[in-house]
Formats: sequence, structure tokens, C-alpha cells
Amino acid sequence: MSLTKFGTQVREYRHTLNMTLTTMAAGLSTSSSFLSSMETGRTKIPMEWVEKIASFFIGQGLKASVGAMKALACEDNESVCLEGLPPHQKMLVAGFANSDFNHEQLMRLGKLLADIHGENTKDDSIDD
Repeated sequence: MSLTKFGTQVREYRHTLNMTLTTMAAGLSTSSSFLSSMETGRTKIPMEWVEKIASFFIGQGLKASVGAMKALACEDNESVCLEGLPPHQKMLVAGFANSDFNHEQLMRLGKLLADIHGENTKDDSIDD
């Protein structure tokens, strides 16, 4: 079974640490089958687990980004959690969801967001 984008990132972090899925699961007090199901997309990725996993890697000395991992999980889940967001952020998300931006406009918005967050984009492509 293929890995999700979130799963690919998690696996990359685990390999950097020379850590098995079983070892990681023990460190998070969960089962390796639960983590595997998130990596492979057999189950939706709960946002609270994204934070736990990112924090786990940060605790292991990696420069994991909670925000970046949440974005990957949202893309894999094909949903965005609005819980806890202030009304103006909810309105912005709804605006994007109901927009008909073209590829160029999305690229420009993506670059703007990366600039705002001080991130460097690895790849200028957006998968359609």
C-alpha cells in the first residue's frame, strides 16, 4: 500500500532517527498498526495525533513543523478542521473552498503564504 504525503514525512523522520514504527508507537503509547494506518491512508489522520507526532519528533531533536505536518494531514484527509479557529479564519477557509482560482493564482497565493511563514518552497508545482 502506498504512503500518504503525511505518512511519507513521518517515515522520513523515523528513518532519520533509525526508528521503527514499533519503537515510535511505544514512545507515543499507541499501536504500530494505528500509526501504520495513518501512514498508508487506511484511516483519517486525527489532528490531535498530528500534534502528538510532530511533538514526538521535535522531542527527538528533529526540526519538525507542526503546521507543515497539519497541512499534509489535511490534504491527505481531504478536509480542514475549523474547530478552534476564529471567525475571520473560518471565513477565509470558506472563501478558498468556494473559489475558482486558476493554477497561476494558486501558485501566487502559495508563495505569499510561504513568505509570510518564512518558509522556502521545495517545489513550485501544485498537484491538480
